[in-house]
Amino acid sequence: MAHPTMAEILASVSKEIRAMTLQSWAVTISTIFISYWIIRCIYLIYFHPLAKYPGPKLAAVTEIWYARQWFSGRYPWSIQKTLEEYGDVVRIAPNDLVFLTPQAYTDIYTSTIDRKPAFIKSHMLDTGDKHEGLPSERDLDVHRALRKKMSPEFSPRALKKFEPVIHEHVDDLIHQLESTGKGAQGVDAAQWFEWLFCDIAGSTTLNHKFRNVQNNQAQALLKAIQVVGKWLTAKHVLQRFPLIYPFSFLCMPPSVGLSFYSILSETKSVIRKRVQNKNDLKRQDFLTGMVAEDRPVDFLVSQASHLVFDHYESSSPMTAAVCFLLKYPTTLHKLQQEVRSAFPQATDMTDAALQELPWLHAVLEETLRLHTNVPYGLSRFSPGATVDGHYVAKGVEVHTAAYATTHSPRYFNKPYEFHPERWLSPTDPAYDSTFDNDDRQAFRPFSIGTRNCLGQNMGYLMLRLVLARLVQHYDWELLSPEVDWDRDLRLWAVWDKPCVNVRFTLAKKSD
Repeated sequence: MAHPTMAEILASVSKEIRAMTLQSWAVTISTIFISYWIIRCIYLIYFHPLAKYPGPKLAAVTEIWYARQWFSGRYPWSIQKTLEEYGDVVRIAPNDLVFLTPQAYTDIYTSTIDRKPAFIKSHMLDTGDKHEGLPSERDLDVHRALRKKMSPEFSPRALKKFEPVIHEHVDDLIHQLESTGKGAQGVDAAQWFEWLFCDIAGSTTLNHKFRNVQNNQAQALLKAIQVVGKWLTAKHVLQRFPLIYPFSFLCMPPSVGLSFYSILSETKSVIRKRVQNKNDLKRQDFLTGMVAEDRPVDFLVSQASHLVFDHYESSSPMTAAVCFLLKYPTTLHKLQQEVRSAFPQATDMTDAALQELPWLHAVLEETLRLHTNVPYGLSRFSPGATVDGHYVAKGVEVHTAAYATTHSPRYFNKPYEFHPERWLSPTDPAYDSTFDNDDRQAFRPFSIGTRNCLGQNMGYLMLRLVLARLVQHYDWELLSPEVDWDRDLRLWAVWDKPCVNVRFTLAKKSD
């Protein structure tokens, strides 16, 4: 019997295809699709390089589990719960691992210090602009050169010039609280601190006065920052769904689009004014060096936007500190005694002197432990390296879990309680040996390595001065005792803080 030729076979197949009904096509395509997903799931669960790592089964086969945690607004808490359930290394997406231990921090973020291959920053913070800001720049050489250029402006010595600026803005806040803070309803501390830190950002970054505090309302740029937070979260998550992401902007609410435009146009306007007046400014700011180099406006906008945002986010630990102190009155009283005895007058207060106050330092460290300001993982792509004893293949996205680490009883005794004494020197009379076994290497509030937060000295400077001034000048009363900071907090691209109503009254002279 003669075998059919290839032409005959193709003709037969073509005839059968033409004869297929719409229903037959639907069945065939569905069968192919289902078969593909079954085979894919089997591969991801049993044969993928990450198959050996525990985690939710849904996370192993699809990005949906990861997306759901972010869209809940409780991503850090979800990751903590997952690590508690599955162990120190968990698979949270088909190509993602999250690590708990301090050793993982060292392996991921300090590899280049030891001349090992770099863990490249993920796309999480990418803006898509022509010029990325320092925190979002992924190119190692570009980042290194830019950081080298900016670092001198953030040294403790250079930051001294901003102390008078911060004092001026705190003076504005105190003046406003004289009338609004002592009322029966008090004020929402979260809101006022957002205004304050945005005002400080305007002065230190742009030589510009936003006047949020003076006007007792949020200026356009600040309103825009608050609006776009959820959308930026959606953008980050939807990047993991290539078929959906190109159409995601069609779902952007008009208000969000207008807010993006508002941020961009306002920042560009202020930058242009800043460049035009570069020879007439009485004070230097963080952009002074870059403006002198005649950098493009778009480049300056990218750097300024990140700097303003980072200042704004300092309002979160500041609000957290007030909330924690009001929940622990004895701790607050000790801070009042320390600050008021050291500085009878606010004019005597300098940052150098504040750094000598052990209880103030301890309060801020404990605040940053409980309220981890950057808890979303700072993800990196593995170059093919070992992390905490686990070899991670090249291209796998690795995350840390700052919130889970600082709230783990393995590293901190009484991890959910506010105990500043854990940060005191063991020779301090107020130190409590209960915390002898705390592992301070598990506390990385500003990350570590060559990409650690460049602005951490500025962050501490602002927090010390603002907190000390308010403690020195006012007695505080919590008017929203039902607030639970850890329970009520939400994380999008920015912190969504609960309302913390506080009544501020002039400090009693007896103190």
